Amino acid sequence: MAQSLTTTPQVRGQLASMLAGTAENKTDCCRIHGAFTNTKMPNGRWAGCPHCALEDAKGVSQAEVNHTSEASSSRRRLEKLREDSLIPRRFVNKTLNGFEVVSREQSYVLSVCRAYVTKFDERLEQGGGLVFTGSVGTGKSHLAYAIGNALLASGRVVMGIDVYELIDLIKERAFSKDKAGSEREAIRAFVGGLDLLILDEVGAQLGTEWERLMLFKIINERYKQMLPTILISNLEADKLEEYMGKRIIDRMQEGGGTTLKLDWGSYRTQRGAA
Repeated sequence: MAQSLTTTPQVRGQLASMLAGTAENKTDCCRIHGAFTNTKMPNGRWAGCPHCALEDAKGVSQAEVNHTSEASSSRRRLEKLREDSLIPRRFVNKTLNGFEVVSREQSYVLSVCRAYVTKFDERLEQGGGLVFTGSVGTGKSHLAYAIGNALLASGRVVMGIDVYELIDLIKERAFSKDKAGSEREAIRAFVGGLDLLILDEVGAQLGTEWERLMLFKIINERYKQMLPTILISNLEADKLEEYMGKRIIDRMQEGGGTTLKLDWGSYRTQRGAA
């Protein structure tokens, strides 16, 4: 069945006359482009200066191009931030909304994490960090990386890394003959330009005195620069303080920082028993 036409015979006749070159015309003058031939359109209005219409169309097209370019640039920047964040694949899609809450304690911890994201500008001004402690499987890494993912999505520069990998990178940077770097430069790489540094598995390696010193220097340097750090540890709070030193743990509490003790059972065990 043929589709019915939506134009009137009068409009169709005007269009036909335009195509045939017999449409009603008149000589007109544009204040910018001078004399031109004006043509009556099917709606009864005059078309106006064709040069002005072309420039308007170019302006709209350029605005669309600029908008597309800005969106593409923003998308590429977020992709680059995600790539540089080093956040493990297992945690790249973790969100605070995806954290399972079944108790009042879990609800409280989640609310603190949400507030940390929404008030991150204040954390940057004051340098407040977070410390997650508790046994394995309680969701410490989920929550910490969910915070990191939320901040990445807003354009913040975030890095998440296991401490033993961090130590390996420092060793490579500081002692490699090819890199020709220094311990100071290696430490600086984890300070300047990073809005948030997430350090996982703190204390798990119970490394050498030199390794603990490197960890102390990084956290302390970020503290002095008012840059937030998140520590994740399977150690109990008192054991972590013993490992890191009371001074570092105290400094993590400043500027709106706090220690969150996740002392409920393992999610993995609960799911395995279900």
